[in-house]
Amino acid sequence: MTLDRRSALLGAGVMLACPGILRAQSRDKIKIGVLPTSGSGPMYLAAARGYFAAEGLDAEIIKFDTAQPIAVSLASGELDFGATSLAVGFYNLAAQGVMRIIAAQARDNKGFPNNGFVVSIEAWEKGFRAYRDMAGRSVGISTLGSAPHYCVGLLADKFGIPMSKVDVQSLKTNPNIVATIASNRIDAAITPSTFALSLTRNNQGKLIGWVGDESPWQLGAAYTSAAVADNRVEQVQRFLRAYRRGMVDFADAFIAADGSRRDGPTADAVLAQLSRDLDQPAELLRAGISYVDREARLDGPDILRQITWYKAQGLLEGNVDASKLIDMRYVKLLPKAT
Repeated sequence: MTLDRRSALLGAGVMLACPGILRAQSRDKIKIGVLPTSGSGPMYLAAARGYFAAEGLDAEIIKFDTAQPIAVSLASGELDFGATSLAVGFYNLAAQGVMRIIAAQARDNKGFPNNGFVVSIEAWEKGFRAYRDMAGRSVGISTLGSAPHYCVGLLADKFGIPMSKVDVQSLKTNPNIVATIASNRIDAAITPSTFALSLTRNNQGKLIGWVGDESPWQLGAAYTSAAVADNRVEQVQRFLRAYRRGMVDFADAFIAADGSRRDGPTADAVLAQLSRDLDQPAELLRAGISYVDREARLDGPDILRQITWYKAQGLLEGNVDASKLIDMRYVKLLPKAT
């Protein structure tokens, strides 16, 4: 037997004995856009623990500062998947028929500090001490059409306050919100837990409460483009299998069987991993853990409610076909409340 033939047979034997080598060489490269929040934790766990690799996916997770660029990058083909909070920019793209929701991401749920309603010290001293005191007051958010803007709408609806009676002000960024509340230049604001807690811990504001305790809603979703959803079905299914394994691990670490917040035996190890991935202190992450459904089930009725609300505010151009946006080839829905 010639040396070349012997080498060829030996190489084939190695590939047969180690099929993982062949799979590694043929993995599909995918790019996933996320925000650096605890709600992205399941995605990072799926990558760190080899769940994407086990599905033949070479996953690159890319951090963005805000959600809108993720949706735009996905629609243009620069990303394959995204998993972020939902906002009007996403729905405006959905109205063009280019977006598909394929699973849930984080949910703003009771007992989980996601979006905090903080009142300035001066406003507090003048009697602004409850959600129903919003009427006639100024409330800061990051941008119009953002998740915090929708939170204002949820609270106004629950407490019977017309949106026209609330002076909603766009402050652009969460650091701007912190500075504006701390200097008493606005009455109140809705901001993510990290920023809300920094205000209260520094005695620069008073926390009225967490929006999810009053009106739970579908904060985020995993999504892809219509082109990927229609033309790469098997790849989407593999992505979701890996992603849902990450959801299970995240839920095991931080969520009890009854859906309440509790640290499980794996919490410290998961926090250490997320601290490295998100470049944030573990204890800061622990204080702001998001709720996730362990099966990545989506609150479909709230997606419809969001679309209707943004439309009523004059922020949503065109019409969103929810039956196409929520891609039931992939989505699992939360059971209806009884």
